[in-house]
Amino acid sequence: MINIIKDSLGCLVLRIIFYFFKIIRKKKSVIISSYLFGTIGPLTKFNTRAKNNLRYIWPKISNEKIDIICKYMWKNLGKNFGEFIFLHNYNPLNCTHTSIEGFDYAKSIIEKNKKRKKGVIFFSAHYGNWELGPYVLNKLDLDLMGIYRKSNNTCINKIIQKYRNKNTNYVPKGDLGAKKSYLWLRRGNSLALLMDQKLNEGASVNFLGKPANTATAVAELAIRMKLDIIPIKLERIKNNGHSITFLKKIPSPKKEFSHEEKVRFILLKINDHISDWISNDPTQWLWIHRRWKKVT
Repeated sequence: MINIIKDSLGCLVLRIIFYFFKIIRKKKSVIISSYLFGTIGPLTKFNTRAKNNLRYIWPKISNEKIDIICKYMWKNLGKNFGEFIFLHNYNPLNCTHTSIEGFDYAKSIIEKNKKRKKGVIFFSAHYGNWELGPYVLNKLDLDLMGIYRKSNNTCINKIIQKYRNKNTNYVPKGDLGAKKSYLWLRRGNSLALLMDQKLNEGASVNFLGKPANTATAVAELAIRMKLDIIPIKLERIKNNGHSITFLKKIPSPKKEFSHEEKVRFILLKINDHISDWISNDPTQWLWIHRRWKKVT
């Protein structure tokens, strides 16, 4: 009963917040949300986890630097939250606050794969505003499926899915998501996912220089179905603008590699991309994940 009450209250609060955001519009919503997250976030237990992660990855980092990274991480998360319900009007191709690089390259890869009746796997991370990915991918004339982490609160999960991109098929990660992803790709459609999430199983592959469990499904599917994998960097830039970059596809592993070596090769390339993004600007990554076993 207590859990039901908590879930109901959480759902009610979220509805009120989103209703308030609609009244005050996007610009003010982002400012207020960024301020609140930047103020309250550092006081939560999640901030302690973020600090522990930072110390684990960069042992020589100063406490002052850690506090700065965490503060702006929370502010970025707040901006994402403030922008969320307004994304249904977002068109990255004609938005003056969005720059896109590599769009034509990605389009050429998709066209080549369409002739082969194959889809493409796109990956990003909890970096910048990761919710923008499906919106730009939908402009590439493809049928897209996105994998997401389902909220434990059923009501909140429904609200979040209500505001997500209507042109993308969303499935929760897990066994069901894996099965649907496989069938989706078999039909020549494309898949988008975030590759930096917590995982209890998977292959241990270096991430930011430290071993971290990494989902093998992407590599397994790419090898088995001969699919291209394209990284998308979603970065927040000054004045609350966004930079979206399609990077060169992950190179194919050598034919003489064993299957396990091919999988590890692909996963390491994926983790290296995300590690580079984070190292370049650690304030834009969500450090609150339990990404490494040795960090409590």
